[in-house]
Amino acid sequence: MFRERFVMGEAQLTPIDEADVTLGEIACAEPLSIGLHAVQRAGPLLGETVLVAGGGTIGCMCVMAARLAGAAQVIACDINDRALAMVRAVGADRTIRSDQATPDELADVAEVAIEAAGSPAALATCLKATRRGGRIIQVGTLPPEVPFPANSVMQRELDYRGVFRAHLEFDWAVQAIRTRRVDVRPLISAQLPLARSKEAFELALDRTRSTKVQLVLE
Repeated sequence: MFRERFVMGEAQLTPIDEADVTLGEIACAEPLSIGLHAVQRAGPLLGETVLVAGGGTIGCMCVMAARLAGAAQVIACDINDRALAMVRAVGADRTIRSDQATPDELADVAEVAIEAAGSPAALATCLKATRRGGRIIQVGTLPPEVPFPANSVMQRELDYRGVFRAHLEFDWAVQAIRTRRVDVRPLISAQLPLARSKEAFELALDRTRSTKVQLVLE
């Protein structure tokens, strides 16, 4: 909110008692809640294989959420080596450089695919990777000109579900972080003071150097 103080309704607050959980970690509850909402929209994942397309902050949160939901295997793909290293750090069993994959490497590998990159190429990967009768969960915001793959959805009897932000999952995210059921600390690439906000935004835009960049009060 770019201010030192602000007023919020008590009903919107979730108390934190643990002294060893930092504000930086708790600030990750919002993106984690999106991953949890994506998994909630996906339906039961216990024992299933999940593909996450996109290894940014939201993709990493989807990987952790799928783990919490009992997925037997989580595969993640991206075109950036650092992003792939991050999804491995937060629990992906297998990673694939999607721009270097063979035609068969991503074919029919998962019951559920989560599009977390907001990229037409990532959506195409999800369509290829999802087995017949599976579910595609769109979390990323795609360009408006992307054509809807209606025939592929129809012919392969896929369920295509949208995800927009979160609701009750925010409290779940806070509880998961405060009890360390998930560890978001590997995702915090840097914490910079407000006086260096321009540098912080530039760093956040560079996927080769950062995942989650935070501004902190000096």
